[in-house]
Amino acid sequence: MNEELDAANDPRQMLDLIDTTRREAVRRITGRYAGLLVLWAVAWGVGFAALWLTRGVGGVDLLPTAVGWWIFAAALVIAIVWSAVVGIRAGSDGIRGRSQLQGALYGWSWTIVMVAAWGLISGLQSNGLSQELSQLLYPSLYIFLVGVLYLSGGALWRAVPMYILGGFLIVIAVVGLFFGAPTHFLVYAIAGPVAMLIVAALMYWGPIAPSGAERS
Repeated sequence: MNEELDAANDPRQMLDLIDTTRREAVRRITGRYAGLLVLWAVAWGVGFAALWLTRGVGGVDLLPTAVGWWIFAAALVIAIVWSAVVGIRAGSDGIRGRSQLQGALYGWSWTIVMVAAWGLISGLQSNGLSQELSQLLYPSLYIFLVGVLYLSGGALWRAVPMYILGGFLIVIAVVGLFFGAPTHFLVYAIAGPVAMLIVAALMYWGPIAPSGAERS
C-alpha cells in the first residue's frame, strides 16, 4: 500500500509499478496458455495414437474400433472443456474493451470454422466421397484449419508462439496427407504433440512470449 502511495507521488516509481504489474500479468497468462498447449499435446497424442492402434481404422490391430474412437473423443472433449475453463478464467485478467470483443469474435470463429468443416465433408460424402478418403481428409482438414486459425490469432494479437504453432500445424496437416491412411494418424500423433511442446517451451522459457497480456 505504501509503495503504491509513493509511486503515485513519483512518476518514475509509477512507471516501474506499471511495468512490474504488466510483466506479472504476462507471466501468469503465458504460463496458463503454455500449460494448455501441454494438455492439448497429451490429448492429441493419446487420441491419434488410439486411432492408429484401432482395428479396421489404424495401422495396428490392437484396439476394437469403438474403443479407439471413444478414447479419441474423450481426449478431445477433456481438452476442449479445460480450454473453455481457461478461457473463462482469462476473462478476469484485465482484458476489456476492444480486445475483449476481438477475443469473443475470434473464439466464435473457431466454432464457425469447425462446424463448417464438418458440413463440407458431410456434403462431399453425400456426393460420393469414399470412406477411405473421408478417413484421410477429416483429420487433415481440421488440423489445417486449426493451423490457419492460430496463424490469424497470432497475427491479430502479435503473439509469435501462436503464429509459429499455426505454421507448424499447417505443415503437419499437408505432410501427413502424403503418408496416406492410416499412417497419417501416426504422423499426427507424433508431430502434433512435438510441435505443441516446442511452442509451449518457447512461450514459458524462450525469448518470445504472447503479447496478448499487454492488451488493454
